[in-house]
Amino acid sequence: MHLARAWSVAALITDWSDLSPPLNGDPAGVAHAQRQHEGVQLIFEDLKAFVVVAQHGSFAKAAADLCIAQSALSKRVQRLEGRMGTALLERRARGVALTLAGHSFLARAQRLVDEVGDMERNLSSFGETPSGEVRIALPQRTCGLLAPPVVQRCLQELPLVNLQVLEGTPSNVHGWLMRGETDIALTYNANLGTGFAVKPFLVEPLFLFASAQTAAAHFDKPVPEACSLAELATLPLILPRKPNVVRVLVDRLCAGQAIRPNLIYETDGPATIRGMVERGMGVTLFSLSTSWSYAVESGLLVAVPFASPLVNWKMYLARTRRDVGTVAIQRVHEIVEHELEVLLESGAWPNARRIIGDMNGLLPSSDSLP
Repeated sequence: MHLARAWSVAALITDWSDLSPPLNGDPAGVAHAQRQHEGVQLIFEDLKAFVVVAQHGSFAKAAADLCIAQSALSKRVQRLEGRMGTALLERRARGVALTLAGHSFLARAQRLVDEVGDMERNLSSFGETPSGEVRIALPQRTCGLLAPPVVQRCLQELPLVNLQVLEGTPSNVHGWLMRGETDIALTYNANLGTGFAVKPFLVEPLFLFASAQTAAAHFDKPVPEACSLAELATLPLILPRKPNVVRVLVDRLCAGQAIRPNLIYETDGPATIRGMVERGMGVTLFSLSTSWSYAVESGLLVAVPFASPLVNWKMYLARTRRDVGTVAIQRVHEIVEHELEVLLESGAWPNARRIIGDMNGLLPSSDSLP
């Protein structure tokens, strides 16, 4: 750890009034700064030791995670407890538990450890050569299409960048963004706050999916060419939980029409929802993406568009502003955006339209209007 970084970490950990950079060429000042550097390094190691032990609830598991001896790990925690003047962990026959003081101390210690980890992770990224770790979070339905070309290009063009791909539900992606666990993400939620740069990318209509038997039973006639919002009051809806974009959209549109949606079951599992719909247990809303289109083409499901153009979702490309100056994140962001354009032009989202303009004026591209 460099001296300058040691001073920054020390400022985060405590408000020591005598912590200051050494004066030019002053031997006493240099020695003083070196002692401070060593002390700060010990404090950070002790903090990290405490946090990891608290996370695992065990010295043995934490020692294995940190690749150090259990005795050395125990000394670090004891040293921190001595500095704090109170016990932070209660040693038990099977593992450890946080004391009341430990519970209070853990949240701040975790923030400090995470912030220093971010400093170390991104320090090299500010150089001219892109390097360091970059994390991208993608929804499951998009990951299989976008991740392979992005990873391939990063391996070829950015060999010093350690690209981490996180794959999950839209709710997972939103959570990773909010917790600062990803640098770049594809999200369906634009309300991320001022800490993120959000660029609209595409808008895609949602369809009503049902088994042929369920659709025939509900409509009591041939399946209509379009479905009205009013149908959501009687159709047996199987939807994801909030804050999933589909659930939020349905609730908002129904509230605007004074409709109470007939929700019979909610789950965040896309495979569970699709399986239940195929069994005729209810209906759901989704885009006509590849996996769902296969079910329609095979006759397992029918897809009915909505008459209202408001039944759609928008995909956004988001990145954190916290590390806006890092070359690695900038380059990966450019690659992701380019590969998204390639996928859209190739028909990966056949019903989608490109969005142009900024967040204040979301306009479909005239080139992609039907």
